[in-house]
Amino acid sequence: MTDSVTPGVVGWYNLLYPCLVTGYGSGATAKPGQGWTLIHANLPLHFTLKSPDGVFYSFGKGPGAVNYPYAAKTQLFLSEMVSDATVFPPVGTNVRSYLHSVDYSSNSARQWVVPISTYTNGVHNWFIIARGSQVHVVTNCNTNESDGMAGYGDVPNASTGYYGSNYFFGNFLFPDPEIPKSGPANHMALGGSFEGNMTDFSSESNGGYILQYGTRLRNPFTGAVETAGMPTIQAYCSLPTGYQGSKLGVPAYAPDLQLCPHHVYDSALGYIAKLPGILRDEFYSHRSAREMSRALGKGGTLAESLIPFDYNGDPVYLIPCQWGSAFFCLKEKYWNA
Repeated sequence: MTDSVTPGVVGWYNLLYPCLVTGYGSGATAKPGQGWTLIHANLPLHFTLKSPDGVFYSFGKGPGAVNYPYAAKTQLFLSEMVSDATVFPPVGTNVRSYLHSVDYSSNSARQWVVPISTYTNGVHNWFIIARGSQVHVVTNCNTNESDGMAGYGDVPNASTGYYGSNYFFGNFLFPDPEIPKSGPANHMALGGSFEGNMTDFSSESNGGYILQYGTRLRNPFTGAVETAGMPTIQAYCSLPTGYQGSKLGVPAYAPDLQLCPHHVYDSALGYIAKLPGILRDEFYSHRSAREMSRALGKGGTLAESLIPFDYNGDPVYLIPCQWGSAFFCLKEKYWNA
């Protein structure tokens, strides 16, 4: 995906292009694309993709990348329309990155995305769970087992992103039926960090890669393009629990698994929506995925992440992640509520 000799832009391209645009693999294990389109690529500098619901994603090097050409930190811009993708940032309509807007805000902050902890550390494993415009990206780095399931016991709170990343691109699930299910009014790139446009990175060990510090194009409740800075959306797992301890094992006498929706939090409005596809548990989400796997009667190996377990009749996948254990179900009812 990316390492000490692969620029972050190329790493993102190598991951997203086959997974979202062309599909990859062959035979029974082939994975289809998800309807995304490649608009332009000028590697290793930048590239632009278009989601199925019409939102443009432009990944590019920051202006300071000349000093650190292999830095993995990459700027991300979202746009409603791109008229010139040969430049970065792109030229178009409602071009935004975090609090910065080409048309409405001169704020120096940008959204920066990176799948690793430092530019010299590679990714031990990665997962993409996608349904069209809705895309989860989970990466794990610096794991302390050869198969990458256990992970270090890092603190799974909002501000430490040293051992991997969690991103979501796409549409939330709002309870209000008047809010569009897809499109620019309900679309956000969630995850990463924010720094100034001219920031140089000698390493990537800044926190904030857990489902926060994102970019959105419109107010989902009004559909209006917002000309002021928009509140930071957050969806990291410890938001509802306040838990900030290490990933723990599973004790002998533990409560029953009780999966619930993974909620989205707006600093001004409170809990406003749900993330599609992903579920959490108050107790087990903060446990080591290896220990959780064994508690489910599995072997605790990474390969078993691809084999679902039954939860009340639904096939659910256990995915190791930065905070411990993430749970995904591919049934449509969890993606299009």
